[in-house]
Amino acid sequence: MYQALIVDDEVHAVRGLQAGVQWERLNIDAVHTAHSLKQAQEIFECHPVHLMVCDIEMPQGTGLELAAWAKEHYPQTETIFLTCHSDFSFAKQAIQLNSFDYLLKPVDYSELETVIEKALDKMKKESELRSFEDTHHHYRKLWESHKPVVAERFWQDLIEQKIPSAPEPIREHMRKAGLSYPETTRFLPIYTRVQRWYKELSDRDERIMEYALRNAFEESLKQMSGAAVIPVQNGSLLTVLPLDHPLDKDEQSELKRGCDSFIRSCNQYFYCDICCYLGNPVQLHEMVGMLRSLQRLDENNVTKINRVFTLGDFNKYASPVKPAAFGDWAEWMKQGAREKLAKQVTCYLDSWKEKEGIVDSQTVHTFYQDFLQMIFFVLQSKGLQANHVFAHNLLTDKPKSVLRSVDTLQEWVGYVLEVAMNHIHSTEENMSVVERIKRFISEQIGKQDLTREEIANHVFLNPDYLSRVFKKETGMSISDYLQTRRIEYAKHLLANTNQSVSDIAVASGYSNLSYFSTLFKKSTGFNPIDYRRRTHA
Repeated sequence: MYQALIVDDEVHAVRGLQAGVQWERLNIDAVHTAHSLKQAQEIFECHPVHLMVCDIEMPQGTGLELAAWAKEHYPQTETIFLTCHSDFSFAKQAIQLNSFDYLLKPVDYSELETVIEKALDKMKKESELRSFEDTHHHYRKLWESHKPVVAERFWQDLIEQKIPSAPEPIREHMRKAGLSYPETTRFLPIYTRVQRWYKELSDRDERIMEYALRNAFEESLKQMSGAAVIPVQNGSLLTVLPLDHPLDKDEQSELKRGCDSFIRSCNQYFYCDICCYLGNPVQLHEMVGMLRSLQRLDENNVTKINRVFTLGDFNKYASPVKPAAFGDWAEWMKQGAREKLAKQVTCYLDSWKEKEGIVDSQTVHTFYQDFLQMIFFVLQSKGLQANHVFAHNLLTDKPKSVLRSVDTLQEWVGYVLEVAMNHIHSTEENMSVVERIKRFISEQIGKQDLTREEIANHVFLNPDYLSRVFKKETGMSISDYLQTRRIEYAKHLLANTNQSVSDIAVASGYSNLSYFSTLFKKSTGFNPIDYRRRTHA
């Protein structure tokens, strides 16, 4: 239903139109009237006016002036002019104002009804068109916003082989994803993998950092039109660069410099070591095979970090890796020759880093297995069992990260040797482990659920063995030492801060204020409030 406005300074003319036109038949359920420009403007401000029938000649502002105002403020309103004069200048101005029609008085009501029907029909079609355009615009915006997601899904489906690696199925999926490349286009893959993080990260923090790395790499490739960066398993990235021509030497050098710059940024801002592997330009149905080749390069790169590599950078050499002197190492372990053993192991593994192309992942795996066999042999010869010496996660949770590179292997080997030899030889040599435990407890003093097992895992020792060593060295059980340190920490806070007693209890690792107060008084002879008063007296 529509609403109309009749504007004429002659009252009888307005009443005649009100009564003479069959408004309800025209789907107009409200007909407003006005006798001046000002009254008409007030009605516009209070009611939705779809159609205005307006006299041109009015003393306090002409219909042309009103139509100009309505066109500016209510552009969807249709106007039909009525006038006593057939002056062409009036008609010309009416046309310039985009009025729907121009009728001479006295108007024939049936003729006016026909004009109104046409005006309303035009209005309806324009409304439908606007609705269609709004809907089209909405879905276009929706499609535009989802295009990156749809495109990423295409690339992931391609490398996960959910799309058959054949030209025709790939073209069909590209079309559905809104991607289009000339048939002559080749695609250069760049595989990027974090070698290691400089600091310990939780799984959640690692995912966040990987997301940040991806955004940084996308930002560095902005100048390369059409580049796509796709997450791959194990926290790595595959970047695909569409090429419309083979890269010349200068372009290849520029691409390498860009990757080098990204690596430097990762070292500085994201606290990690990283490598980039450049593949050869291929067609899309060859992309999976090329990615597998780059992943094999990465798996076998156990000696170099923060480098850009190409497919030809890992040629095998004929000379094999010299086997480790495990027999000598085992004897030195039994004898307690720590410095000699540490020096030889360090020299041996350092020599691997100079043998680019010789030492690969298989070399590392073989050494790892032979090294564990040596450790178990020495422990058995001393009547010890490995599960009584090492924490479970040192030998089971660690291998994945240990085998990632020679550097991580070297760190792990050094620690395993230290733990094993500490256990085998005198208690005096275990002091370094006890000191690490004390330092760890100091760092975790406010943690309420700190357990013996968690402390033991921190130094990769069996909890029972650690308890015995700690008691023998300090004369206290770990739990008693932990409680003593917490009380000492609470005393420090009471004496040197204005924190409430309840806040200090929580900061010291106690969630129950009453329990904290009881322990504090048992230890110091004063309740926390009295202790604070004495220290401030």
